[in-house]
Amino acid sequence: MDAPEALREFLMYSIANLIEHPKQASIGVGHTASGAISYRVQLAPEDVRRVVGKNGFTISAIRSLLNVAAHKHGVK
Repeated sequence: MDAPEALREFLMYSIANLIEHPKQASIGVGHTASGAISYRVQLAPEDVRRVVGKNGFTISAIRSLLNVAAHKHGVK
């Protein structure tokens, strides 16, 4: 499994355990002009607040974990 797909699976696992409607969640993978991998997460409207968390702390923690995992795979 390549790095972008492994990171997408990790992200999906992390988010699916937080939300009530995991079947409505989807994650798109893209690349920026600088070569970094970007992910776009689409959720049911009532699940967004669970992922963002109070003052954005939950999504910030998810981003930090994803950055560490990306660093281990040698990607941005």
